[in-house]
Amino acid sequence: MIITKRGLVLIICVFLVIALGLLGPGIYKFAKRSLYGVKPGVTLEGQLVEGLLEQELYDVVASLAETFYVEAHNASFHWPTGKVTAEVVGQLVDVKGTVDALMAAPSHSSVSLVTVQIIPSITSAHFEPVYRGPSGGPRVALMVNVDWGDEFIPGMLEVFAHHGVLATWFPTGRWVQVSPDLAKQISQAGHEIGNHGGWHGEASQMSRAEVTRLIQEGEDLILEATGQRPQVFAPPAGDFNQQAVAVAGEMGYKTVLWTVDTVDWQRPAPTVIIDRVKTGITNGALVLMHPTKPTLEALPVILDYLEQKGFQCVTVSELLAD
Repeated sequence: MIITKRGLVLIICVFLVIALGLLGPGIYKFAKRSLYGVKPGVTLEGQLVEGLLEQELYDVVASLAETFYVEAHNASFHWPTGKVTAEVVGQLVDVKGTVDALMAAPSHSSVSLVTVQIIPSITSAHFEPVYRGPSGGPRVALMVNVDWGDEFIPGMLEVFAHHGVLATWFPTGRWVQVSPDLAKQISQAGHEIGNHGGWHGEASQMSRAEVTRLIQEGEDLILEATGQRPQVFAPPAGDFNQQAVAVAGEMGYKTVLWTVDTVDWQRPAPTVIIDRVKTGITNGALVLMHPTKPTLEALPVILDYLEQKGFQCVTVSELLAD
């Protein structure tokens, strides 16, 4: 049998068609994984995932995520012993972030799950009084306790606005109830609103239930007037004990005192207030003041001084953030 050149070509073509028909889907899948899948030799937490396509990776990562999940738990105060049980920081797997990392990983590389920490809302820090913030950087917080002094607050707000500074104001609930428009003005200017208690009472002389009512009443009135739910508690007159701190902590508050006390409620000369700030200011300082005439007069000089010295003024919550 003689096969012509043309016949040989036809036979080869027939075999090729048959071969492609049989092997075509496999070749296509192989090419697709080579082009669009995870590169060769890539592992995820020790598991080989080379060639897997993006959608397949979501299933793999999601199944591993369950194993790496850690539930967050708040810190707690044990009343009989006064001991604090530390918080547990939670953990979630960022599935999309992990998939993106795998798709971008070079050949023969090891990839770990991308995780996100969940910070509990109540930490051990909630059960200790705070006198200053972290000292790692030139950041300070200005605190204004308010139970009177309405006539000086608009002027202080103007000074803060002129310098682009936000402070943390601690009004009492009874003051907010009397001056809701002024409280709302403070909040709308972007300042943080803290809790100075429902009234100007001595927390150390109260029962546990009374301290709870002191804080809750302040919170309710402040929230109603300003729309802000306070996160920090400044005990009236700086009076507190461990019970007051623990009650505040269980309610989600950090109890804040001060690093620098201007003692401006005694209404000294503005220069005295300025000198007290200059002398006591340091990284992480909490500076306490009140709405008084000498404070209003001293405030522009204080803010200029802090700026010149390179201090950044932030809110108390920003300074104390976990």
